[in-house]
Amino acid sequence: MECKLFVARLMSPIGQITIESCTRGVHRVDLQEPKDFLPDGRHKVAFVDGVAEEQVNKCEPLAKCVDWIKAYFKDASSVRHLSLPPLHITKYKEGSFTAAVLHNLATKVDIGETVSYGQLATMTGNARASRAVGGAMRANQTPLLVPCHRVVNSNGSVGNFMSGKGNVLKKWLLEHEATT
Repeated sequence: MECKLFVARLMSPIGQITIESCTRGVHRVDLQEPKDFLPDGRHKVAFVDGVAEEQVNKCEPLAKCVDWIKAYFKDASSVRHLSLPPLHITKYKEGSFTAAVLHNLATKVDIGETVSYGQLATMTGNARASRAVGGAMRANQTPLLVPCHRVVNSNGSVGNFMSGKGNVLKKWLLEHEATT
């Protein structure tokens, strides 16, 4: 059964964020690839493209996601007390290694913390699967909600967020979380 998707576009401190959701849960959170944009904490989260809040409120998971993202950028630590919006991910199978990695990342790595690919592999039950963890990070359709920016190389370097094109975003997100 095909889902009817609702879309919200937000401008944020890290650029445009596009959220796609059905009434069952959030399908995707797309971060705009930074080209000539530098993250700036002075930017507030706001709708773009004339999307009215009443339109977003027609889809409860979308509205919850927008509220979660607004809270995250206002004060990252505040989302510790918020439940994640429901997710409806169809790209990988429930119970798969990828699903287990992303679940562990979302539930066991707190704001302000980082984890290496190897540590996340160990947390998921296969200490030798750090490359597979990298594949799971690439498959993550809901960054921020499932915080792949918190996964770093074993030497502490940031790795390749958004295939290396988003490393400036990753550094900003980690700094944002460290200061709240």
